[in-house]
Amino acid sequence: MYFGGDVYSSVDPFATALGCADGKVSFIGSDEAAKALDPDAIDLGEDFLTPGFVHAGLIVNDSAPTAADLYAQGFTHVHAIGTAEAVAQLAADAPDGLSVVDYPQQPTESGEAGRASIAAADLIRLDELPALSLFILVDSDEQLTAVLETLSADAAHAQSHGYRLRLDLAVPATQVELLGRSGIAITLDPAQPQPLAQLLAAGAQVSFSHSDPSPWAAVRNAVVGDGGIGARAAFNAATRFAHRAAGNPEGGVLAPGADADIVRWKVERLVVQVADPRVAAWSTDPRSGTPGLPELSPDVALPTRVEL
Repeated sequence: MYFGGDVYSSVDPFATALGCADGKVSFIGSDEAAKALDPDAIDLGEDFLTPGFVHAGLIVNDSAPTAADLYAQGFTHVHAIGTAEAVAQLAADAPDGLSVVDYPQQPTESGEAGRASIAAADLIRLDELPALSLFILVDSDEQLTAVLETLSADAAHAQSHGYRLRLDLAVPATQVELLGRSGIAITLDPAQPQPLAQLLAAGAQVSFSHSDPSPWAAVRNAVVGDGGIGARAAFNAATRFAHRAAGNPEGGVLAPGADADIVRWKVERLVVQVADPRVAAWSTDPRSGTPGLPELSPDVALPTRVEL
C-alpha cells in the first residue's frame, strides 16, 4: 500500500493512495483509507504514480537501448521489432517488470498465426495478406500510399488480424483522412513533426515509438509541437492506446482489478492542460475533475523515475 502522493487514475482523479496485491491493483483512494487498511503503508513523499509507458515500436539493433535501460526509463512494455534472435534476446534480458511483445521479421511468404513484422516493400509484393498480427514498417510517403492501397483490398482481414503500421516519417496531411478511415493502428514518433490533432480527429488509432530516452519527452513533443494534442491524449497514446494496438484493450490504466503496472516519478508539479489549440495553457484548478499530469513546458525538467 502506498499513500502520500498522487495517482493517475480516471477512477478517482483526486486519488493520493494505491494498493496492490497478487499483481493487481486492489485499492485507489485517499491517504486516510489507505492507512486504515494498512498501518504499514509506504509514504510516497508527494511522488507521482502512473501506469508504465509502452515503447510501441522499438527496432532492436545495435543502437537500441537495452532492456535494463528501457525499464530504468519508465517503460514497462516494449513492442520489439527485429530478427527472431534479436527479439528473443531482448526478452531474455528483460528485468522483472518489463514485458516484451515480439514482432520478429516475417519472410516474404504468407505465414500462419502469430505476430511478425515486415517491410512495406515486402508486403506490397505478397500475393495474399498473411494470417498474422503484422507490424508493417513504412518509411516514406510513397510506401504509405502503396501499403494503404494494398490493405484496402481486404481491410476486414487486416483489421481482424490486428495489422499495424510503424511510420518512420512525418505523416503528410494528404494521408490523414486515409489513415483515419483505414481502421489500422499506427505507431509514430512525435519527435518528428506530426499532425497529431488532425489524426485523432480523423479517428486514427495512434501510439508512440520513442527516439528520446525519456518517455515523457515524447508526451511533451506531442503536446507542444505543431498539430499538438492535449497532455491526457498524449499520455494515453504512450500507454493505453499502445496496449490496444497489441491486442490488450484493458492495459495501461490504474484501477481496481487492473494489472499493477505502476511506475513512480519525481515531478515538479501536476497540472491540467487547457484545451486551447492556440496556446500551451495550463491549469491547476482541481474543479476540472481531470487527473493532473506533470507540467511539460520546455523550460521544466522532465519527471525522473523513482524505485517503488
